[in-house]
Amino acid sequence: MSAARGAQSLPSLVERIVAEHLPGVPVRLALVSLSRDPNPKTVLLALPVPGEAPALAVKVGFTDTARHAVRAEARALLDLEQLDPDRLGATVPQCMQLREEPGLTALVTTAAAGRPMATDYHLWGHTSRCRSVERDFAAAGSWLTGLARIRGDSSPVTAPVGQQLVQRWPDDEVAAKACAACADVEDRLSGLGHRSDGVTHGDFWAGNLLRDPQLVSGVVDWERAHFGADPLWDRVRFALAYTLYLDRHTPRGRAVRGHGGLRAGRPGEPVRYLLRSSGWYAACVADFVAGGLPPRGRTAWREAVLVGLAQIAAESDEPAFARLHVELLAELAP
Repeated sequence: MSAARGAQSLPSLVERIVAEHLPGVPVRLALVSLSRDPNPKTVLLALPVPGEAPALAVKVGFTDTARHAVRAEARALLDLEQLDPDRLGATVPQCMQLREEPGLTALVTTAAAGRPMATDYHLWGHTSRCRSVERDFAAAGSWLTGLARIRGDSSPVTAPVGQQLVQRWPDDEVAAKACAACADVEDRLSGLGHRSDGVTHGDFWAGNLLRDPQLVSGVVDWERAHFGADPLWDRVRFALAYTLYLDRHTPRGRAVRGHGGLRAGRPGEPVRYLLRSSGWYAACVADFVAGGLPPRGRTAWREAVLVGLAQIAAESDEPAFARLHVELLAELAP
């Protein structure tokens, strides 16, 4: 069955799911995500009536790739619950059911209440104020400290991230330069020591965090989770994603409010600003990333950010987004 046919059967599937998990409870459904990429996933929330807090979340994949991602998230949630039955104070969704239907795969989980951090991020002036940014980093950092206490398996042997860039872009001068730069930086970081038995979310950014009111109340989208990884990389991923859109609401060529020296312009300009400046924003990122580094290596936050660029370039399934990050690494690495 095609993705379109699978989408047509979605309403009846959701009705059956709600009837099974919330028998006799009147609900209203909220569509919170409907991706339009070639591998779409839809997320719906079931909210009991009356009430504002969601009771269930249903994530549905329609293509082979999207269905694989939904299954991966279900496995990750089950594995994490085995390691931590408390699910970090119920901030991680609980896998209730994985359903395979013709043309689609559906994951049913509990749902956390809260306001997406990304909503606040895009409020006028939010990222221009040091205090607002510090609160965001503090909330994310506090939750990641809890996740870092959970031990996963030892890290599997994989190709160094720099080599993954060359594999993705063979015979490409930019990728080759980025690979060499990444290898140098990784050598310096490895001398500081690192963990390979942690659990990482894998896509830890403001859009996947819920907050109520200041503490993290939920973390969603676990399809890229790794069991056997260094917790540092969730911190780096959050910092890079937070940085990338600092100029989102500023007209091209204009100064970005609150960030002296940053002007909206070329894609990735805020990342250049981060790695080349020493103002309050760089200090916030430095403190946040340093929280995942060994004490003797806390000043190596810029090196960690450079490796984070390589990781995003190697892993992103959006070609233009991946290319931006490999070009930034080739340009910014010493």
